[in-house]
Amino acid sequence: MYSLDAYTPERQVQQQTMPLPLIQRGLAYHEAGHTVLGMLAGFTCEHTRIYTVTQNGLTGWTGTTTWARSFATYLDVAVVCGASGQAADLHQLAESGRLTPETARLVAADHDKQMALNILAAEGVPVSETDPTPDGGLAWDQVMATAQQRVEREWDRITAVAEALLTAPNFTLSGAAAARIANI
Repeated sequence: MYSLDAYTPERQVQQQTMPLPLIQRGLAYHEAGHTVLGMLAGFTCEHTRIYTVTQNGLTGWTGTTTWARSFATYLDVAVVCGASGQAADLHQLAESGRLTPETARLVAADHDKQMALNILAAEGVPVSETDPTPDGGLAWDQVMATAQQRVEREWDRITAVAEALLTAPNFTLSGAAAARIANI
């Protein structure tokens, strides 16, 4: 079982410059990106949620998507675990007219990328930052491009799940509920 996303004090400090509804909206779209693209790749989602967490005296918002069963192709693992949340968050910022270099920096999901890289490394899959792609491996710029293409294609489903997450009790959806909402 894997849980995607994790709270870090650095993310809380970055969030201090944003109004709470925008933080929640960004996180909902981020988690919806993981959820929808994961389910479409054959992953089994247990739940997705956004919530507050306190560490070292700092309180901030984060989100998590938990999988009971996962893994399809290595590209799917990289896209779903490492890139889909950031791609969905960037897309919602662009759609709302709030995408700037600063907001793009704020939603960078290095924690997701690192998780994907750790999973791939454990499987012996080499990953480079850019082309050329290593033999039997992936190039991260291609992973991000694939995530962006899939987010664009599935935007209506991602939006439906994100908006439902924002109005769900405790900002939590079961995987079954998310699948119904996304018509998957």
